[in-house]
Amino acid sequence: MTEDQKNSNSTEYLQKFTYRLYDGKFQPRWMRVLYLIRFELISTWRKSKFAKVLMIIILVFSFFSILGAAMLKSIETDEGEGKVVIRDALNESIASYFAINLSFILSNSDGISYGLGRGLGMLLLIVIGLAGSGFFADDKHGKVIEIYLSRLKKREYLTGKVGAIVIYINILVLLPLIITGVLFVQSLEKDHEKFLDFYMGIIIYSVLCSIILGLFILVLSIFGEKRSYASLIFFLVFLFGTIIGQVIAVENLDNEFFLLISPSNFLVLLAYVCLGDYDLGVWDEKKEKYIELNLNNGVGLEYWHIYLQAFLFILILTLFLTYKIWKTTTEEL
Repeated sequence: MTEDQKNSNSTEYLQKFTYRLYDGKFQPRWMRVLYLIRFELISTWRKSKFAKVLMIIILVFSFFSILGAAMLKSIETDEGEGKVVIRDALNESIASYFAINLSFILSNSDGISYGLGRGLGMLLLIVIGLAGSGFFADDKHGKVIEIYLSRLKKREYLTGKVGAIVIYINILVLLPLIITGVLFVQSLEKDHEKFLDFYMGIIIYSVLCSIILGLFILVLSIFGEKRSYASLIFFLVFLFGTIIGQVIAVENLDNEFFLLISPSNFLVLLAYVCLGDYDLGVWDEKKEKYIELNLNNGVGLEYWHIYLQAFLFILILTLFLTYKIWKTTTEEL
């Protein structure tokens, strides 16, 4: 073996993890953050076989949803009631993405479900939990924190991890939703320019969801070296939080704020307000009918309460994660 081959083999591992051979040039520090994001994305995607399967499932479900949307073009008018029905159906298809109970909160109070919902919440959360749980836990288990922090400041290390998980989640959320949203509108033979606010709502919703879910799984990941614990807690919090929150909400429909307890209901409501849909319907088991839920009438739960809860989640999780990183030594990490 030649000397050059020995040198190549000795640096192969480092180059694999974004260490470059020194070429006499220095790059800005923000490039290091981008390298970390790229590495985390590539390595996470390669390890996430379940995520690849889920993408196929999403595409299959979306195909049948698009077929259902195509049937709505039989509505004759583009104004009035016809326009409302089409928009309600499209909004429902987005809001149900993380939903567990597809029929509890609808885009209208008439109890009409357009059958375009996918309800992949549990599958999505399993994938997100499995992927994000290793972002800090794997680094701690592999004792590589010191290596990272020898090249990155703590804020850069944290930014890289958050950026990577947010982008990864958006591959599973924003990408499918925006593609199917465009195909929905196309199947209805409508002008895309009239649905720009619909597309913008999808983007805002996907970004907010990815930040909230991403920060939560990162907070859980930083507590231990076993990623399985973090992913399990992440899933159980969502599952049991949804079950308990649903029971409380159903028994107290006179107080609309109880709808925010269930993580699933919260994400559904967040989708609707991001899409600008404030006139909703909630299933009342006692009366066995849907009752009106107006989020912009100045009474009870309002759309800005939902935004407020989202931003409070982001603020609290960000502060907690930042505090944990700054107050923990590299050995403890």
